[in-house]
Amino acid sequence: MAEINQEILKRTLVINVEDGTGADGTTKYKAKNFNGIKTDAALDKVYEAGTALGGLMEKPYKDIELTEKSELEEA
Repeated sequence: MAEINQEILKRTLVINVEDGTGADGTTKYKAKNFNGIKTDAALDKVYEAGTALGGLMEKPYKDIELTEKSELEEA
């Protein structure tokens, strides 16, 4: 099997913040996206930034996500 290389092209930090209550009584969330995260940024630093930003939100946040767009190619 061929070796595959991954090149991360883009990272987005996503903080899911409370956005009211649905008709069924469940909590709804709205994603707040922060683009331009360095592709070589350490995950612990990204998480620190996410928790700091989440703490500044008007409403509580549920979780922090990091989405990546990558290009794959054979080595």
